[in-house]
Amino acid sequence: MKSKLIIIVSAIVLVFLILLVFSARTGKPDSQNIDEKELARQSFSHKDKSPGGCYVMFKTLSHLFYYDIRPQVVTKPFSRTYSKDETLASTDYNLYILVTDKLYTSAEDAKNMIKFAAAGNQLFIAANQPDSLLLEYLNVKVNDEGIFQSFTNADQRYVNSSLAPDTAFSRKGIRGGSFITKMDTSRTTILGTDAFHRPDFVRVSVGEGAVFLLLQPSTLTNYFLMHDRNIVSLERQLAYTNLYMDHVYWDEFYKYQHYRQSSDFSEWQVLMRYPAMRWALWLAVALLLIYMLFESKRRQRIIPERPLLVNNSLEFVDALGQLYYQQHDNRNLAQKIILQWQEFVRTRYYLNTNNLDAAFAEALSRKAVMPLEQVKDILNSIQEVQSGHTITDEYLQRFYKNIQAFYLNTK
Repeated sequence: MKSKLIIIVSAIVLVFLILLVFSARTGKPDSQNIDEKELARQSFSHKDKSPGGCYVMFKTLSHLFYYDIRPQVVTKPFSRTYSKDETLASTDYNLYILVTDKLYTSAEDAKNMIKFAAAGNQLFIAANQPDSLLLEYLNVKVNDEGIFQSFTNADQRYVNSSLAPDTAFSRKGIRGGSFITKMDTSRTTILGTDAFHRPDFVRVSVGEGAVFLLLQPSTLTNYFLMHDRNIVSLERQLAYTNLYMDHVYWDEFYKYQHYRQSSDFSEWQVLMRYPAMRWALWLAVALLLIYMLFESKRRQRIIPERPLLVNNSLEFVDALGQLYYQQHDNRNLAQKIILQWQEFVRTRYYLNTNNLDAAFAEALSRKAVMPLEQVKDILNSIQEVQSGHTITDEYLQRFYKNIQAFYLNTK
């Protein structure tokens, strides 16, 4: 049983490792043989080296600021980090980067994001579909028709003429992004446009800080940045932020949310948002159920029931009686019956049969649960046989019936 348990546990560990290997595959980001399905899978994860990941951007961030700052990865909702991270809440030179396809936040998160920016920090959001609550705070409206185009050219242009000649960057095979249709011009500055000169990259002033809204997150993927000199596009985008940042935060929570979040949060959500972890968890549960199902059965063969021991005393007495009755040796037959009866009393009731007196009669009557008169009748018959009286056939037959009745009626 122990060997089977070891095999099952080893199988679970092996499958878990295989899932982790597949989830963290390290294929070349800019492969020439990338199909459309591979391009459509955009995780925007900082660990993902596939075309749709942001591994290149994450590794480049620390070299784009005056100090070599290592980005801090955040895996919890913004409100929870904002309330527990003293650095994020107290200082005013922080940059929080959030890259995802569709952004879903809670009302509390959206409020705290604006509060974070108003304190002098900067919030950089790159999303095809930003959360409506956040757009209301920024007084911005977005048209997302571009995201329904399967594969187009991902273009990012910058309106600042001082950036010429590197003001336009593109890459074929990436779906189009969204663009802004309405904004508050008193606090919103257009920084970039798409190929149709529609604003898709703006800076919204909020209090002492700012919110940067980029509606073309595909331009931050490995597939885009590793094409020609497109890495310069990333430098242009982050050049609008403060070069003297105290801390840079990289969000890894919202890219895995597929609906609007409530204010409640549990560590279970962190575990379930990773596909590899979900598969490993459900597989472990399934294997555990299978193990319980099969190991709960009886492993030893059913022990057959042994037949109860049969008391052959009656058969022996009957056979003995038939033998001596044919020879008409009634006294010898009666003595054999007495000996057999005494042996039965000794082994069944643990009574001494040497003295068949009144005390013996009362003890036997009590243990055998038999009337005292019947016991005394048997004892009287035994004394008559042992005294040498003539044993007739009628007397022997009556004596034999009394003994048989004792065997059958005693407890």
